[in-house]
Amino acid sequence: MKIIQIEGFKGLVSAVFIGACLIAGFVVSPGYAAMTLWNKYLVSSYMFPQLNLLQGILLWAIVVITYCILTKGGFAVSLKNTPELSDEELDSIIKTAKISTQMKMLNRNISKTDRFENLGKNNPYSEDLNSVNNSESENEKNITNLK
Repeated sequence: MKIIQIEGFKGLVSAVFIGACLIAGFVVSPGYAAMTLWNKYLVSSYMFPQLNLLQGILLWAIVVITYCILTKGGFAVSLKNTPELSDEELDSIIKTAKISTQMKMLNRNISKTDRFENLGKNNPYSEDLNSVNNSESENEKNITNLK
């Protein structure tokens, strides 16, 4: 059994909004369409009484109930609980997600270093920096030799 947990006022407002949207989409809109079709074709052609929105919604409910009775299989859409993941499967999914995020970070860092190295190759002062680095390493060797 699935349990939906609503926390706080924001969750309550969200649940009410979702419920209103579902009612509008699956009850009111088809009811309005049924009312409009009834009023457009049957009132003018066969002198049937005109329907309001509530009666259109009831007409839609009659159509849906009749469909369910005649098909005996219910709706074509069914909601089923999916099998829950075992702890090992969940751990493997989490490990895979961690590895993929680490790989993304490494790729991003590698691309940044590649861009930095490419900037260094185009730098006219890079040879001067290399000579300074070489002279510093030679100075360190000389200091260690003196000790």
